[in-house]
Amino acid sequence: MIKKLLLGVAAAAVMGSSSLFFLSNQNAAYAGGISQSYPSYSAYKGLENNNSILGHAVATEQQMLAFARSINPKFLADLPKLYLETGNRYGIKGDIAFCQMIKETGYQRYGGIVQSNQFNFAGIGAVGNSKTNKGNSFQNMQQGVLAHIQHLYAYASTHSLPASEKLVDPRFKYVTRGIAPNWKDLNGRWAVPGKGYGEDILRIYNQMLQF
Repeated sequence: MIKKLLLGVAAAAVMGSSSLFFLSNQNAAYAGGISQSYPSYSAYKGLENNNSILGHAVATEQQMLAFARSINPKFLADLPKLYLETGNRYGIKGDIAFCQMIKETGYQRYGGIVQSNQFNFAGIGAVGNSKTNKGNSFQNMQQGVLAHIQHLYAYASTHSLPASEKLVDPRFKYVTRGIAPNWKDLNGRWAVPGKGYGEDILRIYNQMLQF
């Protein structure tokens, strides 16, 4: 009886964590066009302050996948590992980049102007709501993740690409290098008007770390 009671409490805790996504204001995933709710940001100001794009990941591959699949059971299993490995090569926080991808694609459910077969995980090249301009397309998941990380690298760093890395981001050259070292600096740059864009990414990240 005690064992059953403890299992019930644990299950309720997991459900409670997931349900936090549906408690407050709606924020649309930009390229995916998916509407997703996040908890009030007032509790996470400390996480947002000076949270740089450059650095090392904290979340584990297993944690990232479990978190994503709590919302979308069909979430692609290879993406957490790709984000962590590619982020490490560029000195980018791959776990937070993963959360940006979640925001952009609506947990890989899409439904907006960018389609799943484009492997465009960050809305690169997607402008407005035009049905004819769906943004850039990439050959596979690996290339799509690499383009995303490279685009972040353009914003956060002034250094050249790491040795032996081939540029696949078609919009790398349009970024003023180093203009956005922090996630909140992407507001109005990665997404326009983009009010609260970086903060939304960090909300998702905070929930993933608590998952």
